[in-house]
Amino acid sequence: MAQKRLLIVEDERIIAEDIKKTLLHFGYNVIEIISYGEIVLERYDKLNPDLILMDIMLAGKINGIETASRIKEKHRVPIIYLTAYANEPILGSAKITEPFGYLIKTLEENEQHATIEMAFYRYKIENTLRQSEEKYRLLFKSIADPIFIITDDGEKFFDCNDVVLNKYGYTKEELTSSPATKLYIKEEHEQLAHYLKAKNPDDSPIFTHISKNGEKIIVELHKSKIFFKNEKVLLIIARDITKRKQAEDEKRTVLEQLFQSQKMEVVGKLAGGIAHDFNNLLTAINGYADLALRKIDNDSNAYSDIKVIKDCGERAARLTKQLLGFSRKQIAEKTNIDLNSTITELEKMLNRLIGNDISLKTNFQSPLCMIYADKSQIEQVLVNLVVNARDAIVGHGKIVVSTTEELLTEEFIKKHDLDVSNKYIMISVADTGVGMSEEIQKKIFDPFFTTKDVDKGTGLGLSTVFGIVKQNNGIILVESVEGKGSELKIYLPQIIAETIEDKAVKNEPQDLPTGNETILLVDDEESIRDFLSEIIEEQGYKVIKASNGKKGLRKFKEINDKIHLLISDITMPEMSGPELANELRELQPDIKAIFISGNADENFIQEQSSNSNVSFLQKPFTFDSIISKIREILDDQNDEIKGSYLVE
Repeated sequence: MAQKRLLIVEDERIIAEDIKKTLLHFGYNVIEIISYGEIVLERYDKLNPDLILMDIMLAGKINGIETASRIKEKHRVPIIYLTAYANEPILGSAKITEPFGYLIKTLEENEQHATIEMAFYRYKIENTLRQSEEKYRLLFKSIADPIFIITDDGEKFFDCNDVVLNKYGYTKEELTSSPATKLYIKEEHEQLAHYLKAKNPDDSPIFTHISKNGEKIIVELHKSKIFFKNEKVLLIIARDITKRKQAEDEKRTVLEQLFQSQKMEVVGKLAGGIAHDFNNLLTAINGYADLALRKIDNDSNAYSDIKVIKDCGERAARLTKQLLGFSRKQIAEKTNIDLNSTITELEKMLNRLIGNDISLKTNFQSPLCMIYADKSQIEQVLVNLVVNARDAIVGHGKIVVSTTEELLTEEFIKKHDLDVSNKYIMISVADTGVGMSEEIQKKIFDPFFTTKDVDKGTGLGLSTVFGIVKQNNGIILVESVEGKGSELKIYLPQIIAETIEDKAVKNEPQDLPTGNETILLVDDEESIRDFLSEIIEEQGYKVIKASNGKKGLRKFKEINDKIHLLISDITMPEMSGPELANELRELQPDIKAIFISGNADENFIQEQSSNSNVSFLQKPFTFDSIISKIREILDDQNDEIKGSYLVE
């Protein structure tokens, strides 16, 4: 096939050469670059181009529009205008010459290619239709796109190709007896009328066609004026771009999800960092409060004051747990949970939370709804959802908490990226509140987004729920209508209670264990070192303290006695807890370790999960938990890891 011969008329040489480079890349033959309209007119017959790229504003006596107008007096050649900006008066003048397209500088390569090919395509159609009625018929049968011949006011169909009949399901008689609007959705009738009346539309507008069976077909229209049976009419090519639009929508959705994921990751890191520092402080606050309560009588005046301090500290610990749940870095102690029993246990507390004006109903549609999760996290999810539902109700109302075994369709599983091998439990919290607009529904899981007053909401409730649900391989969906209430549905993997071993560690000692082993305690927070050393020494252990990993290693080497256990923070300056443990194992391979952290690193914990000499404890911890954990790992001779498990 011979190369298509293109002429560039552009007085900016750099731009012209750039265009030429692109055209050569796409296989066109650029026959010449000319800067002046006069020269084009003089040499046109010798050049005889297949298409002209014409700059509207040319140097010389005549501009691009006048040059194109004179060419079209004698020749039928497709012309595409080049312009640096979309100036309405200039474009209005350009329309008179019936150009085959416009390209706005600076030119994008694929846009150039598409515009040129569309011009050739349209030129081919117009030429073919102009040649003869027979060729017009052959063209109608060969073109894969729907083609319509209609009056310029759109009041009547003259003809159409077979593609139209096959795609839309109408007979030719049904169409030729109807106006062109028959195929268009009502919302676009006015836009269609404007497009048909426009002498030279600037672009190829997108419309929605409706087939006879109601299917929506998204089309890109291309209009040309032709003579048909001695009458001037419009030829409309309707290119089906439904799949392209769907792909664009899917791409847009993916990009939005990526942006949301990146945003959640950034805020999650911030939340995790805050939780880490806060948990360090709470470990000391709660620890010393607990220690003080053990040292004074219950009837002492100071006892109730210290008890308030401890209670507030525990509430603050729950807040950091929310932050970690939101950032999906919370250490989860997973067990087999019957959701029905969990909801029943919470019912009394939930009733107190929502007050007397709102009724709380439960609806257990399946007798046993078992999942494998951290019970405190699931309780946190239920409380947050019920409180959110309560706040959406003005005056009297109703909240219904339901559970059921849900049989999901393949389409649903694929759409929400669930595991096809799993069965799922659905938890629903529905309310009769004010409902939400579509705009708000898109934002409710965003961190710190809230519609409540400043003093009534942090914006962390639903984002925390979202994090916990994702952490447990589930999804959460919202359905809401303004004025008619909302329903939030959570889908979590179902388990068979007998098939999964309960991995949660249960330590409920009546009397705290004692010992006489030597423990190396390393933490960069002085208050935590002092608190831990005091309570550990009370139980008979010998404690060696260090403020960082390097000092801990030095003290280890200086001590003649065997070190039985390392208790270390994970994140510290100069040398981290894991790095210290590795150094110590070079000197004493059998040393055991308890790592404590306010924001545990998932990768590290998973790497160490097979090591029976390693355990983990999440800050802030209680007096009882650290003492029990020490004795537990020192006495452990099994290959099975003890403690908590970080679950993504």
